[in-house]
Amino acid sequence: MTNSNEKVRWGFIGAGYIAKLALYPAILKSEVGEIYAVASKDAEKAKALSPSGKIYTDYESLLADPQVEAIYISLPNSLHIEWSIKAMQAGKHVLCEKPLAMNADEARKAIEVSKQTGMLFMEASWNRWHPRTIRMKEVVSSGAIGEVKSIRSAFTYDGLDPANIRAIHELGGGGLYDLGPYSVAAPLWLMDFAPTSDIKTEVKWHPGGCDETVKTTFKIGSATAETLTSMNTESVLYFEVTGTKGSVKMGGNDAFNSHNKPSTLELDIEGVKTTENFAACDPYQIMSDHFADKIRGRDAWLMPLSETLKFAEFFDAIFKVMGRP
Repeated sequence: MTNSNEKVRWGFIGAGYIAKLALYPAILKSEVGEIYAVASKDAEKAKALSPSGKIYTDYESLLADPQVEAIYISLPNSLHIEWSIKAMQAGKHVLCEKPLAMNADEARKAIEVSKQTGMLFMEASWNRWHPRTIRMKEVVSSGAIGEVKSIRSAFTYDGLDPANIRAIHELGGGGLYDLGPYSVAAPLWLMDFAPTSDIKTEVKWHPGGCDETVKTTFKIGSATAETLTSMNTESVLYFEVTGTKGSVKMGGNDAFNSHNKPSTLELDIEGVKTTENFAACDPYQIMSDHFADKIRGRDAWLMPLSETLKFAEFFDAIFKVMGRP
């Protein structure tokens, strides 16, 4: 029987850029989790992320390892659901990179497997654990800025390599899948998933067949939202909310990627301007530690699968308007 104070033993499926950048250093610093083994088709990449040196060059062997308790999946988007389901059926809890699914039907199927197996299953939308993100939600929900009328959010970056998996349609590429779980999903959770309508899009398609740049406008509750994602424009990140009594916005050019750096929140309420400062933190570690705490039966917040499903349903609606190939 596992000791409640024993660290959760993580297994990685995938050892690419995001795993190396994000969860590897997060779990190395953790007091409640440890990287037990890594599976990758590239043995050298696996070794680089395995402190113990324990690696597998096929994913099935990792899932068959009885010592592995939790799986972190950072494969191409199109493989997320397949390996999430296999991992849960193998008795492993699963933290899966965003987007969790390619569509709402896939998400529903995997959520049902989570219910059947009793395994924890969560989309790794790490930004939701950032103290600044939590505070912004508190400000809006408190009514401090009045009734919300306008929401503007963006996440773009420049210099996409055409060979990058983010540019390959068949692998689940595209700016909306890559960046939308941040900037496009933000108005949904901010507004407590109020009804959406009147979706309009402006799209630039990438030669690889996926969306390169997407500007989306829609109604959500009392507000009009305007969101932007792009894999091939100047890097711009913002999250701004305006209400009948004032506004709140994330300062700097880091609204959805503040990671191990100080950040700010700028408030303008009934003409009084203030700035709130947030110390550098690692939201990936906060997120993965919450997941590990939940596995050990401790109180922790996990992003509900119901929210992930609503995101997937909304993305389906956007893709329908876009006429995605």
